[in-house]
Amino acid sequence: MFRRPPLPIAIALCLAFVALTCVPFVLGPYAVKFTTRVLVLAIMATSLDLLIGIAGLVSFGHAAFFALGAYAVYFISPESESANALVALVAGAALGAVGALVIGVFAMLTRGFYFIMVTLAAGQMVFSIFYDTNIAKGSDGAYVNVKPDLTIAGTTLLDFDSRRQFFYVCLILLAATYVLLLWIVRSRFGRVLQGIRINEQRMRAIGYDTYRYRLAVFVIAGGIAGVAGALFASIDGYITPELASWRESGLAIMMVVLGGTGTLYGGVIGAFAYSMLEEILKSASSVGPFVAEHWRLWMGVALAAAVLGAPRGLAGLFSSRAAAWPLSANSDFLHRALARPPRRAHALCVRDLVRHFGGLRAVDGVTLDLKANLVHAIIGPNGAGKTTFINLLSGELKPSGGRVYLDDLDITGWPPHRIALSGVGRSFQRTNIFADFGVRENCLLAAEARLRAAAAADRIAHALDVAGLAHRSGAIAGQLSSGEQRQLEIAMLIASGADLLLLDEPLAGMGPEETQRVVALLRDLARDHTIVLIEHDMDAVFAAADTLTVLVQGRVLAHGEPANVRHDPAVREAYLGEQDAA
Repeated sequence: MFRRPPLPIAIALCLAFVALTCVPFVLGPYAVKFTTRVLVLAIMATSLDLLIGIAGLVSFGHAAFFALGAYAVYFISPESESANALVALVAGAALGAVGALVIGVFAMLTRGFYFIMVTLAAGQMVFSIFYDTNIAKGSDGAYVNVKPDLTIAGTTLLDFDSRRQFFYVCLILLAATYVLLLWIVRSRFGRVLQGIRINEQRMRAIGYDTYRYRLAVFVIAGGIAGVAGALFASIDGYITPELASWRESGLAIMMVVLGGTGTLYGGVIGAFAYSMLEEILKSASSVGPFVAEHWRLWMGVALAAAVLGAPRGLAGLFSSRAAAWPLSANSDFLHRALARPPRRAHALCVRDLVRHFGGLRAVDGVTLDLKANLVHAIIGPNGAGKTTFINLLSGELKPSGGRVYLDDLDITGWPPHRIALSGVGRSFQRTNIFADFGVRENCLLAAEARLRAAAAADRIAHALDVAGLAHRSGAIAGQLSSGEQRQLEIAMLIASGADLLLLDEPLAGMGPEETQRVVALLRDLARDHTIVLIEHDMDAVFAAADTLTVLVQGRVLAHGEPANVRHDPAVREAYLGEQDAA
């Protein structure tokens, strides 16, 4: 999970800020203008790092919001008068954010490569709007004849036409952007974004509407890029449709990757490194006429070398990875049957549930009544439809027919996050945790789906105690053993406040001793939870279950008390491969 910059980095950033404040006093006009331009690009790159490094959204259309912010200044500027500087910045942020909202509503329906293609196409559409129409002077570009200023009662307090004043405005806004994003990333909202980047499926399953979170961060980043665009328009007073092109988006991505994704300050480093390298390679007096003439070639070579030499970006050269938390020498499973009053959990009712994939009926007319505060085991051969059934109950799949009731509440077809917030938690057939986060951070994300961090502390401590992971609370989740990671999934469900648990093979990968202890945990949890258990370990099933359901080819073959089902001739034939002697 995102950490504050280490002290040496924080000191270096402060010293860099102080050094930049001296630029207008020690460098000439061209250098001041060049540095101002880099500061503006750094704001844009930092906003893009929020998408790429924090939320995991690689947008190839980010320059569109930058261009919208620039054109906003043109739209609000009178022909021969200056616009209000604050209004210009707000207009840039607003137009950038609105553009991101319109594009994001559709882009957030996609993932991975398709998201990249949608944002690329959207960026090109914005480029075409300004290039092919006369909305802002077309391909010739638009001019802001008088740069914005801030005048109150006849006194000009701030003038963007003053190179020194404008430099400090850009520097202050870059610092403010970094502090704002640092606060966002370290907030609950930021933790959710990081969870979505690492494991979106798990975030939905513990109760987060990932679509809204992804859309929200897309709009925030678009608004900040719009501010950067408004500043860019005030450097020369000239705006061109090329600002929205895919090339500009690619350059911004290059700056973020060069500086180091997921650090926030990496975008600043990348913007300065790229811009300075480009300036040097273009200068024949510095590198010779041959290199200057083919500067793009040498820029590509330099960037490739930088990426190969510093895979984590330039920022990674100055910071080390978080040290792995040492695991306790005592790895025993410390489940505690804590004294807590019994509580009625949710009951589950399924009526004629069907799910088909083309001609295959994976779940075929399942009807079950699963009473509260019991362990209900579901068994069956591979391909019987067990995991599909769990996916239907949790909302990962929508049923083709039938109904699902949580007590008297019809939850049929609800999305996973809504079902989770109603009190249903699930584990997955394959371990599904946030491997890069700490054990406690995994539980914190689960608890914060319903509670604020302060209120969640007691619930997290309780969940780790019940699941036997209190002594592992500081460990990195990916360093836990396979069995402990299964325990962590159960701890996350407890921390989430779910009282109906859908557990898909929770004993997979566990040894005999761990299995016995988890069976004891399941029996203990039934005091205040309803548990639906899919498992292939028959000894564990018969030790833990209050009821047993056998699925074969998507249909219920038998349902009842384990002892009765165990001796059912049809079950023995279909599941155990046995037949009564003729």
